[in-house]
Amino acid sequence: MSHSPDDPKFLPDLEINERLTQLKQSHGHYYQMINLEVWALIETMDQFFPGSWSRFMSNRQVSMKQFLQRQRSQKQSSAPNAQSEVSSFDPDHPV
Repeated sequence: MSHSPDDPKFLPDLEINERLTQLKQSHGHYYQMINLEVWALIETMDQFFPGSWSRFMSNRQVSMKQFLQRQRSQKQSSAPNAQSEVSSFDPDHPV
Protein backbone atom coordinates (compact mmCIF):
# COMPACT_ATOMS: atom_id res chain seq x y z
CA MET A 1 0.00 0.00 0.00
CA SER A 2 1.54 3.31 -1.06
CA HIS A 3 1.12 6.47 0.98
CA SER A 4 0.26 9.80 -0.64
CA PRO A 5 2.86 12.49 0.11
CA ASP A 6 0.00 14.91 0.87
CA ASP A 7 -1.68 12.64 3.42
CA PRO A 8 -1.56 14.62 6.71
CA LYS A 9 -1.03 11.42 8.72
CA PHE A 10 2.40 10.99 7.15
CA LEU A 11 3.61 14.62 7.09
CA PRO A 12 6.11 15.82 9.66
CA ASP A 13 4.77 18.36 12.17
CA LEU A 14 7.00 21.11 10.74
CA GLU A 15 5.57 20.65 7.26
CA ILE A 16 2.01 20.69 8.61
CA ASN A 17 2.72 23.96 10.41
CA GLU A 18 4.24 25.44 7.26
CA ARG A 19 1.18 24.45 5.23
CA LEU A 20 -1.14 25.92 7.85
CA THR A 21 0.84 29.17 7.77
CA GLN A 22 0.64 29.25 3.98
CA LEU A 23 -3.11 28.64 4.14
CA LYS A 24 -3.59 31.48 6.65
CA GLN A 25 -1.53 33.82 4.48
CA SER A 26 -3.53 32.76 1.43
CA HIS A 27 -6.80 33.53 3.21
CA GLY A 28 -5.39 36.88 4.33
CA HIS A 29 -4.49 37.76 0.73
CA TYR A 30 -7.92 36.63 -0.42
CA TYR A 31 -9.67 38.96 2.04
CA GLN A 32 -7.37 41.82 1.10
CA MET A 33 -8.33 41.29 -2.55
CA ILE A 34 -12.03 41.30 -1.65
CA ASN A 35 -11.55 44.57 0.25
CA LEU A 36 -9.73 46.08 -2.71
CA GLU A 37 -12.48 45.01 -5.12
CA VAL A 38 -15.20 46.43 -2.86
CA TRP A 39 -13.28 49.70 -2.54
CA ALA A 40 -12.92 49.87 -6.35
CA LEU A 41 -16.65 49.28 -6.80
CA ILE A 42 -17.49 51.98 -4.25
CA GLU A 43 -15.14 54.46 -5.94
CA THR A 44 -16.61 53.66 -9.36
CA MET A 45 -20.18 54.01 -8.11
CA ASP A 46 -19.34 57.36 -6.50
CA GLN A 47 -17.88 58.59 -9.81
CA PHE A 48 -21.07 57.76 -11.71
CA PHE A 49 -23.52 58.48 -8.88
CA PRO A 50 -21.92 60.98 -6.48
CA GLY A 51 -22.86 60.34 -2.86
CA SER A 52 -24.24 56.85 -3.54
CA TRP A 53 -22.09 55.23 -0.87
CA SER A 54 -23.01 57.70 1.85
CA ARG A 55 -26.71 57.30 0.96
CA PHE A 56 -26.30 53.52 1.09
CA MET A 57 -24.67 53.70 4.51
CA SER A 58 -27.38 56.09 5.80
CA ASN A 59 -30.11 53.75 4.54
CA ARG A 60 -28.30 50.80 6.09
CA GLN A 61 -28.20 52.54 9.47
CA VAL A 62 -31.93 53.36 9.30
CA SER A 63 -32.72 49.77 8.27
CA MET A 64 -30.65 48.38 11.14
CA LYS A 65 -32.45 50.59 13.67
CA GLN A 66 -35.83 49.49 12.28
CA PHE A 67 -34.76 45.85 12.43
CA LEU A 68 -33.66 46.19 16.05
CA GLN A 69 -36.90 47.92 16.98
CA ARG A 70 -38.91 45.08 15.41
CA GLN A 71 -36.79 42.53 17.26
CA ARG A 72 -37.38 44.36 20.54
CA SER A 73 -41.12 44.56 20.05
CA GLN A 74 -41.32 40.86 19.08
CA LYS A 75 -39.26 39.83 22.11
CA GLN A 76 -41.31 42.02 24.45
CA SER A 77 -44.63 40.73 23.13
CA SER A 78 -43.58 37.07 23.27
CA ALA A 79 -41.81 37.19 26.66
CA PRO A 80 -42.50 40.41 28.58
CA ASN A 81 -40.26 39.44 31.53
CA ALA A 82 -37.32 38.11 29.50
CA GLN A 83 -34.40 40.44 28.80
CA SER A 84 -32.96 39.95 25.30
CA GLU A 85 -29.37 40.64 24.26
CA VAL A 86 -30.69 42.43 21.18
CA SER A 87 -33.01 44.64 23.22
CA SER A 88 -30.10 45.93 25.31
CA PHE A 89 -28.30 47.19 22.18
CA ASP A 90 -28.94 50.82 21.28
CA PRO A 91 -27.12 52.00 18.11
CA ASP A 92 -27.52 55.65 19.20
CA HIS A 93 -25.65 55.10 22.48
CA PRO A 94 -22.27 53.39 22.05
CA VAL A 95 -20.89 51.37 24.93
